[in-house]
Amino acid sequence: MSGSARDLDPADIEPIGAMIAVAFTGAVIGIAGAGVSLFAAEFGFILILLGIIIALSSPIAYIRFRDLRGE
Repeated sequence: MSGSARDLDPADIEPIGAMIAVAFTGAVIGIAGAGVSLFAAEFGFILILLGIIIALSSPIAYIRFRDLRGE
């Protein structure tokens, strides 16, 4: 890791870290959509679907970062 513990270089992210970050982001969007659906059903449903799509794309992020690193 370069610099102090707070500095994060994009090259420091391992492929599995990219996969976890994408899956976590999708889960957060899906949970937010579930909360929003109590007040605005259609918008909440769209957020839930978007979260699912993002979470399921995490293996693509893993493969992409693995190929970029040359592993």
